[in-house]
Amino acid sequence: MELSGLEPRRSDLARGIIIARSAAPLDAPTQRAIWEALTAAGVTESSEVEEPADDDDTDEPDPPRQWIAGPWLPPSLTEVDGQKLALEAVAQRYGLEAIHLVKVETGIDGVAWMEMTTATRTDEDEEDVADPTVEQEVVDAIFDEPAEVLYAAPDAPAPEATREDADEDEEDDDDEEEMSAEEIEIDSHWRNGPPPLEHSVSFPIERYPEILEDYDWERFGVALKLSGSALAGEESVINAFFALWLSVYQDERVDELEPFQRADVIHDRKHRSALMWVERFTVPATATDQVHFLLWIVARIHDVLPIAWARFDNVDDAVKARADTSEGNDPFVLAGNPFAERFRRHGEEAALAWAVSQSAWSRRELAGMLIEVALEHDPDDKATAITAERLLRRALSFDANCDATGYLAIVLVRQKRLAEAVALAGDTSPSNRDVRLLVIGEIAEHAPGDLGDALALLDAETARATDPEELSDLVGSIARHAPASLSSILEKVPDVALLVPYLYNASFSVERPQALTILRRVITLPEPPRGTGEARTALVMAWNNACIHAHALGDYTLAVELANGGQKFAPENPYIYHSAACAYAAVGEIDRAIEQVGKAIEHDYEHTEKMETDADLAALHADARFSALFTEWRNKRADLN
Repeated sequence: MELSGLEPRRSDLARGIIIARSAAPLDAPTQRAIWEALTAAGVTESSEVEEPADDDDTDEPDPPRQWIAGPWLPPSLTEVDGQKLALEAVAQRYGLEAIHLVKVETGIDGVAWMEMTTATRTDEDEEDVADPTVEQEVVDAIFDEPAEVLYAAPDAPAPEATREDADEDEEDDDDEEEMSAEEIEIDSHWRNGPPPLEHSVSFPIERYPEILEDYDWERFGVALKLSGSALAGEESVINAFFALWLSVYQDERVDELEPFQRADVIHDRKHRSALMWVERFTVPATATDQVHFLLWIVARIHDVLPIAWARFDNVDDAVKARADTSEGNDPFVLAGNPFAERFRRHGEEAALAWAVSQSAWSRRELAGMLIEVALEHDPDDKATAITAERLLRRALSFDANCDATGYLAIVLVRQKRLAEAVALAGDTSPSNRDVRLLVIGEIAEHAPGDLGDALALLDAETARATDPEELSDLVGSIARHAPASLSSILEKVPDVALLVPYLYNASFSVERPQALTILRRVITLPEPPRGTGEARTALVMAWNNACIHAHALGDYTLAVELANGGQKFAPENPYIYHSAACAYAAVGEIDRAIEQVGKAIEHDYEHTEKMETDADLAALHADARFSALFTEWRNKRADLN
């Protein structure tokens, strides 16, 4: 029996994994018996024995495996011999051919990290208190803002938003101060020195060392493709290394520490590929340490399961979409692109000849490689667009169900071959739904005057089947780029309450006339009942904001119409009373305007004082009833005080 990695721990922080390969597949009872024996010998923990590492989130019994993996308790110096005897006994009894033990003996210093970030947040809170005297004309969008960057490793590039801010005003000292407040630059903080690091591996790995410059804390991971003979249970080995990788970024002393937002392993069994990734990896470790430790993890995987190819990956929405199994699709992980290197070195013809002749990569993987290279070619440039189109059509010949159709549609639109793009998207199969939406959006942005015919792609079935947020994003895009077609697209929006908050939010990214048009569609959607959260809130806000927009655009008749319609919702949002008062005042309905001011005060409107000096209510200032409302309001406040 081959035994590797058994050595004593040198730190109380030591944690590890045990990986075993059997001569023949082991059924679930035998796997459990092995873990029970190892638990009794102090090699592993009983809490982990019941569910060995696996990516199958089901109640089904563990399938037969030749690879099994789980946690390992690294021994003290006096316990090494005992663990060795236990491992040898288990190996002999259950036919284990190899046992690999891998450990790390450090972790991030979560205490220092929490102290630092807490202090920074406190400072920012003191500096950024909102001015209560400033009134917002339109109620804010109801969805969360993007998270603020509280940490950036000193060797990591600046976030995109920071770069854009700097580009807009490089000479603005105030902006520079804001940038420094948003980022905390620190060195790595480890409790027992840095983890083991690797700087080179014996298999191809793409995007290294470029990853050191391109590191993205929001989405960081590595994809790998296995080689050699496949044995059942390989996924459990990858999962064990995944757990070991992230364990270094935990600190059991700090419950509040959240080193990442999400993390997962995606297994593509068909291609023997896997992708390990995390989102919002906010840890007190430099990009260099993070990359080289993950490279060490991958190198140790290679010691156990030979790796044919690997690459560091940014897990964007496109990668997640390919790995999504929610609709019964098989996950797809492209763990490398040897085609790209051949394309750059030897040209398109030689690279395609390689693709056609080789067998190590599937036709679907080859299609993915061609798509990646095609995306490096500017679709707006006629010369490069020709190459992109050629690669995308060849990708479709490898795999008709790959993502090339959508990218090909973009090329056709950018080259003003609109009829071809519409025809390409005309397939009404559910798998082509995204292409239809894409073509509409692309034509709206790049050929807005020719959008009319493309709108037919959004038929009733497509509109109903499209995610509400995605459909609302399309509406917003048309409002920005092709406002003449906004009413036409809104007519195609289905009458469903689920759309209310998303369509409402779309009104914030467009000019006022288009925002008004969108909001008028929102208030025609089915009314979400009280207590339904953001949907109800959005509908109520939509009435208020629509009235404000109509008044600001000088359409006082419409503003009054909206003020009337919004009355039933005003008790839920007293802003409506203020907006309605302005609308009524604009058409000379003084009595109704004063009544609205009184109702706003009655419902504890938070901007009551500002109504008194609102220029849009100037027509009321000379009316004694108007001033009496505020006198009475102040007297009541004084009595309460």
